[in-house]
Amino acid sequence: MIKKFLKFFLFCSYLLASEPKTYKTKIACGEMAYWDSKPWADPDEPTLVFLHGHLTNKRFFNSQISSSALREYRIICLDLPGYGESDSPDDPERFSWPGYADSVAEVVQSLGLKNIIIVGWSLGGHVGLELTSRLPQLKGLLITGTPPIEVSAEGFSKGFRIVDPKILACFGKGNLTAEETELLARGNGYDGSTDKQFIFDAIVQTSEGAKVIYPQSILNGVGQNEVEIVRKWTHPIAVVAGADETLVNNEYIMKEVPFRNLWHKRVHLIQYAGHFVHMEQPDAFNELVREFAQDVFKN
Repeated sequence: MIKKFLKFFLFCSYLLASEPKTYKTKIACGEMAYWDSKPWADPDEPTLVFLHGHLTNKRFFNSQISSSALREYRIICLDLPGYGESDSPDDPERFSWPGYADSVAEVVQSLGLKNIIIVGWSLGGHVGLELTSRLPQLKGLLITGTPPIEVSAEGFSKGFRIVDPKILACFGKGNLTAEETELLARGNGYDGSTDKQFIFDAIVQTSEGAKVIYPQSILNGVGQNEVEIVRKWTHPIAVVAGADETLVNNEYIMKEVPFRNLWHKRVHLIQYAGHFVHMEQPDAFNELVREFAQDVFKN
């Protein structure tokens, strides 16, 4: 009971934070929306770029962009193409891990960022892994809710756990009904309250291309072999996971993934948190991000 109350209290604290100003930049597939904590900063300023999960958007990083623990860094939180306030691309190839990575790389170049760490949650972590071969200015990668997999049915079964069949049936489905949307939202912590309406709204705002084409791209094996990426990439990779994670197989990440340069040589488990670790335990998560950034930018 105490654990549930603590999670609810921290979740509400996140919601009470004021929402930052939204900026937009034009890339090949349309306008990309983002938050920027220091839009006046020099391009060399150490920058943390946060990438969200599927059916969510930049609003889910409110507790990061407003964090006092991270205020020494420039923080940018993006809406991926087809999510939040970003345009939905006409090109179906943009709805995939490589396609999203191409878009993020264009934003990074458009903003002139020269010294960055990607912090990727769920889908955002897979995009971050794709970016390791696209951005020479990428000095480190922190992933959470993201199992590095070989993009195949076998790889998927190793990295992920079986979810509620009713929720699984909605994954990759277009034209969701209000009932299906609410089912997905409740799986993300929505309880029908006004304070958590943004969770429901994020699913509604997600474009049909992102809802349908992106999941199909995974089934079609679109993307690099992420196991090989983490085996070969020389820069540090930090892995943070909720101890109560139900979607991702933490045991697989801890025991089978061959990281070449795993930060602190271990997966950092945060207690009393699941797939939404950065929202459920923001202070603990932000402190790990801060420590990782200090190590990466110092070197």
